[in-house]
Amino acid sequence: HQSTLLMCDIDHFKRVNDTYGHSAGDLVIQQIADAVRKTLRATDIAGRYGGEEYAILLVETNLEQAAHLAERLRKSVEQLSIKYNSQILKVTLSIGLAEHNKDMTSYRQWLEAADKALYRSKAGGRNRVTCYSPLD
Repeated sequence: HQSTLLMCDIDHFKRVNDTYGHSAGDLVIQQIADAVRKTLRATDIAGRYGGEEYAILLVETNLEQAAHLAERLRKSVEQLSIKYNSQILKVTLSIGLAEHNKDMTSYRQWLEAADKALYRSKAGGRNRVTCYSPLD
């Protein structure tokens, strides 16, 4: 059975904290966590991985299926209008995906592959989904 790992990062999160304060940043994290919860299936596992990063494990899910789910999540976050005091905050998510394969001898390699794909999403302009390729 194939499984795919998603690494997600809130774009320009530091700017939210610096502009509106940490309570606004906390609200953004909570709203994105709700979007993640609504998008995932009961068998998927999600958690925060560092400050504004999320790791999501999609079990028995190949890369193509995972890319569709990741795109749904990206769109749902992009459509959020987070009300903080009298402000409406708009945020986006960069997502990197890596399907586990037989050449990966450790979970660290799998994590690094998803992280490379995430970096390519951010370098490519943010607010996008990028799939890891062993050719990267």
